[in-house]
Amino acid sequence: MKKWFIYLFILTYLCTFTEVRQLSKLPNLIEHYISHKALDGEMSVFAFFKMHYIDEQIKDSDYLKDMKLPFKTHDFSGISITLNIPPEKATISLHRNLVFVDDSKNFSYSEKYYPCVFQQIWEPPKI
Repeated sequence: MKKWFIYLFILTYLCTFTEVRQLSKLPNLIEHYISHKALDGEMSVFAFFKMHYIDEQIKDSDYLKDMKLPFKTHDFSGISITLNIPPEKATISLHRNLVFVDDSKNFSYSEKYYPCVFQQIWEPPKI
């Protein structure tokens, strides 16, 4: 059972996160080559690949069919799975002092604003 689960997981990964799904477009490639071969009987497979993958693409009458060939466009798709395990016991804690309010009329440098680590790196000017 583990082996089949691993195979299913690998297949799912390859078909979603990599460009292996482009291989599903191979029938489009074969069909498009056959249509080009019907128009020009002397077209070789190399000439077909050169025209569609190496030469600069021009927007002609079959441009949309050209873009359906494998590895012509890059699709972005991602799957995000999030597992949230609920806590055994829900606790709610209310804090009254959520915001620090300085009631002093004159603001001055104080140790409570900067932890000790920052004192070694940077210190504001002292009067």
